Amino acid sequence: MKKLVVAGNIGFCFGVKRTVQTAERLLKKHKRLYSIGDIVHNPLVMENLKSKGLRVVSSEAEVEKGPFIVRSHGIGPATIERLTEKGVEIFDATCPSVKKIQSLIKKLDRERYFIIIIGNENHPEVVALREYGRNTCVSRDGKDMPGGRKREKAAVIGQTTLSFTEYFKSASRFITSPVFAGKTIIYNTICRVTGERQEESAGISREAEAVFVLGGKTSSNTAKLCHNCRRFNKCVFHIENLGELEKVSLKGIRSAGLISGTSTPEDFIFAVKKYMKKKGYGEVQYNEQD
Repeated sequence: MKKLVVAGNIGFCFGVKRTVQTAERLLKKHKRLYSIGDIVHNPLVMENLKSKGLRVVSSEAEVEKGPFIVRSHGIGPATIERLTEKGVEIFDATCPSVKKIQSLIKKLDRERYFIIIIGNENHPEVVALREYGRNTCVSRDGKDMPGGRKREKAAVIGQTTLSFTEYFKSASRFITSPVFAGKTIIYNTICRVTGERQEESAGISREAEAVFVLGGKTSSNTAKLCHNCRRFNKCVFHIENLGELEKVSLKGIRSAGLISGTSTPEDFIFAVKKYMKKKGYGEVQYNEQD
């Protein structure tokens, strides 16, 4: 019998679940809700919330006085201040892990550290984090180091959805940089759940003949899972909706792995399992013998 090896850690993480539940509760009460940008990076989740009254806008100028939800990635303090002055009722659904980094940056800023954020400068989490310190910069991989005068104190933090291994490889470059001749501290700010899924995805990729990574195409942590899986398996598919899965030929694949990003809804995962069952795959929980 063919088997479907399902990750033990799958579906919404705590932070995403909290954000989505907050949005659903507010929509049930108010029938409408504003957000700047998608509150989570999954089109299936967003389509559902929009159908219930969530209005996603691109700037604060488009936000009216109705209730407003801060997305899971957070937004900058200046934006929050301006919305408050505008009389907007704000509900903060920032992921707790991101919230901790925001507080850390404010603390380091008070202590006069130069703060390097390793991550994608265009990702909403990073865009917001930069605003919590007055002396910050963003580096994608530690190679594009800031020049200028030498820094006496520097702190390195990472976007929560980065690969743990890649983050510390990038962060270590700052230790030997002549620009940072004084004290340099590297903080582990990678989300614990992200790290666990990276590790589990590696094991499943070694075990299965093909791997299906479920999640939005704009989801950073899902993209990282795909990249990680491809280190160990050449047959990896990033699946955003059921239609994409139905186009994949399963001929000759006796075992398939199933993992997901942290913003992938349970009903989609269930639909994928149901489809694979119809194709003759029996579900097996990864590491269930433990």
